[in-house]
Amino acid sequence: MTCDYYLEQARSNEQAARSLEKTYPDWAITICFYAALHWVEYYACMTGCNIEQEYPCPSRHDSRKDYVRELANQLGNKSLRNAYIELERESRKARYLQDITTSAKLYYTQNKLRVTQSFQNLQKIKQVLGS
Repeated sequence: MTCDYYLEQARSNEQAARSLEKTYPDWAITICFYAALHWVEYYACMTGCNIEQEYPCPSRHDSRKDYVRELANQLGNKSLRNAYIELERESRKARYLQDITTSAKLYYTQNKLRVTQSFQNLQKIKQVLGS
């Protein structure tokens, strides 16, 4: 498998998220997170990092978060870490109804700014890892 697989998946996920932004904002947020995840995997692959081996944790998500945290420190770019963590947080909220008392679709329809911020966070990640 080449690194391009991750790049293609990241782009595909972002396109899917854009297509659902107005009709299913909860899923758009979730897919934004997965697009970001694939940008991280792409960058790691391009730089020769095996995240799971170099950042052993109980879960792949935890390993990836540790990698992003260290990468943000190395690059001197705290916004990378913050954008990734915020996307993951919103995705969990959308998927598991964490800290919300309605359906996720209704919550994000009424809180469009969170959807906009998720796309902005994805753009931050793309800018840092895609260059």
